[in-house]
Amino acid sequence: MIYVYLFSLVLGGVLVGASLLLGHHETGAGLEGGILSDAGDVPGAAGSIEGALVSFMTVRFWTFFLAFFGLTGLVLDGFALVSSGVLAAVLSIGMGLFAGGGASWAMSLARGGDTQSAATVKDYVGKSARVLVGFGPGTTGKVRMEIRGNSIDLLATSVDDASFAVRDEALVVDVDGNGVRVARMEPDRASRT
Repeated sequence: MIYVYLFSLVLGGVLVGASLLLGHHETGAGLEGGILSDAGDVPGAAGSIEGALVSFMTVRFWTFFLAFFGLTGLVLDGFALVSSGVLAAVLSIGMGLFAGGGASWAMSLARGGDTQSAATVKDYVGKSARVLVGFGPGTTGKVRMEIRGNSIDLLATSVDDASFAVRDEALVVDVDGNGVRVARMEPDRASRT
């Protein structure tokens, strides 16, 4: 069982370290009314049973579960601090559940109350987006938006005859199914001359 604890500790530790160094965004996992919603957001009230169950399906929960399950098991079983391997496993699972649930709960509090529901059309329309994949009239591209503190990538089409290159800024004017319709933030450079 020591090897299970060691593997969990190393994997969880690497994931925690990577999220600290590289930043941590869970995006675009679910669909809610045609709008992409954050996988870390839990629909409904913050203290609901559904919210608690959904928090077990986040990467954040499993990252902290693995790290603390492995650490607790390695310490208890490795140093023979408890009389039984079964007791060490039960205590390790309990610590992992506590740490994973606590991390999920703390992040939901830190993000504020309005992130506990799916994004609405109001959250998208009128906001700027950065073009990731260029597009023009009759073609589809991809844009990235910041919604409720999370980066979300969406399919995008132009509402007029404007073409968009990578890194251009676009203004979201409508939500269309699982994507957005955008317009130029500034007049076309060609029309200024």
